Amino acid sequence: MSPAGAPLTGADLRELDRRLVERVESITADELALRRDHLAEISPETAALVDTLARYLDGGKLLRPRFCFWGGAAALQREPTEDELEALARYGAAIELVQAAALMHDDVIDHSPVRRGRPALHVDAATSHELASLVGSSADYGVALAIVLGDLALSWAEQLAAGVEVEPSRTARARREFDDLRTEVMSGQFLDILHQAGGFSSARDAESAALSVIRWKTVPYTVLRPVRIGAALMGADDTVLDQLSAWAIEVGTAFQLRDDLLSVIGDQDDTGKPIGGDIVEGKRTVLLARTESATDGAGRALLESVIGRSDATPAQIQQAHQLMVSSGAVRSVAEEVRARATSAREILDGATGIGEPGRAGLAALAEQATDVESLPG
Repeated sequence: MSPAGAPLTGADLRELDRRLVERVESITADELALRRDHLAEISPETAALVDTLARYLDGGKLLRPRFCFWGGAAALQREPTEDELEALARYGAAIELVQAAALMHDDVIDHSPVRRGRPALHVDAATSHELASLVGSSADYGVALAIVLGDLALSWAEQLAAGVEVEPSRTARARREFDDLRTEVMSGQFLDILHQAGGFSSARDAESAALSVIRWKTVPYTVLRPVRIGAALMGADDTVLDQLSAWAIEVGTAFQLRDDLLSVIGDQDDTGKPIGGDIVEGKRTVLLARTESATDGAGRALLESVIGRSDATPAQIQQAHQLMVSSGAVRSVAEEVRARATSAREILDGATGIGEPGRAGLAALAEQATDVESLPG
């Protein structure tokens, strides 16, 4: 590391990030080992649930724990101490368990077959049921297991976060942020379901409704609350928290808009999700709203015949994708991702009361999360 008081180099930031990841992974492994011992007292079968969760967590990018850590570093005017890193890493591990629970349940709700380039948990469990020649419906078994294991992960996240203690007022404030994270992501999930069912107020247009889903489903648990948890835990005042919030909303929104684009222009090997999945699942994205607005009657008829249809053929999905490109919707959303990434950078550059290590770490994370270089011009 650089001498005390000297600016951190890129290598220093990468080393701090490496130490965080190592600590989050160690804390998670220790926590799951404790849970496995407990469940082994119930039965060997319940203990195996922990092994399933461990496999599910493998391969995650730990983006949310990183936002938590660098949010904490932003609240400090120096590099975090070992004790501070430990507290931030424990909260990061808890957030990652919330993420696991949300993804397990989300894949069931959306009937998604793939996650991180592997069969989704409910699909994998259904296959195991079938291979073991168990009685009953394999699909129902897979769904039930995903719900139960998601609930366990959420419960263990709560217990892990409850064990993080620093100065009492900071502990309480970070805890309120963690509580808000869980409430908001579940509320956002409901808004997503409602939007897909056409249940939003007719006074709200399709694009604003899609942005509302992003604001409450993706932004809070991906960027906003992780950053605020870390910053609150390290003693950030209201001014710093407000600046970080403004930055996080821009980054989190750009992150999801980019993710929506990758369903059309991405590479399945890179995304870990099937290309065209949003179309089959009937996702009411900003990209879809802009496509519908920009196309003609024939284009809207095409979309209506494909969106949300599990029996849509690859050729039909490709036609819908071509329409999203030719209508200018893909280019428009890509431009918004760039604009929001630029806005976030300007907010962070102008923020006051933020430590330089944290500023640099957050800037690097934002660049990774939005990755505008990979988007079409």
